[in-house]
Amino acid sequence: MRKLFLVLLLLTLTGLSGIVSAQDNKLLSVSTVYSGSDAWKDWDVRFSSGSGSIRTTYSGDDAWKNWSVSLPNSGGYIQTLYSGDDAWKNWSFSFSGVSGRISTVYSGEDAWKNWEVSDSKTSLKVSTVYSGEDAWKEWRITGSGGEMRVSARYSGSDAWKNWDITDNLPGVSQELKTASVFACIFYGAVRIRR
Repeated sequence: MRKLFLVLLLLTLTGLSGIVSAQDNKLLSVSTVYSGSDAWKDWDVRFSSGSGSIRTTYSGDDAWKNWSVSLPNSGGYIQTLYSGDDAWKNWSFSFSGVSGRISTVYSGEDAWKNWEVSDSKTSLKVSTVYSGEDAWKEWRITGSGGEMRVSARYSGSDAWKNWDITDNLPGVSQELKTASVFACIFYGAVRIRR
């Protein structure tokens, strides 16, 4: 009986450990893998539990519309919902069991400064911290349980290549966090350079 109790206790603790680590998986940084003019096509995503990537699926002028995403223990895509000049305003994402949308909140010239990212359970607000020409360099992602800060690590014309993240959004999936950060790096790296 004692052995059975110990085995059950170990199994329970192991299971709880997995649940806790999944909930506390913090997003740490996003950086380009390569340098050069096409560096925006390939990103390294670092979590406290491991690394992943965000990469364009295709090449050519429309490469920015489709992305393949690989995360620790998960994978999927991010892609535009529509075509045309405003395609960048509405995206869908689907990862292992998590699907949702990334959309600008407003229309007009400053639409890129405010996004809503949601799946079937959680909605996050993504917005620039400051206004002005360099507003794309610092973002705030807020949810009911906290916030994340996404900041360009350096200044200058290549600031879009490296992002530091302070993740205080417990209980939010790594998939939803990645989709939220995508809105930040997309505008900084792709939209502003087009």
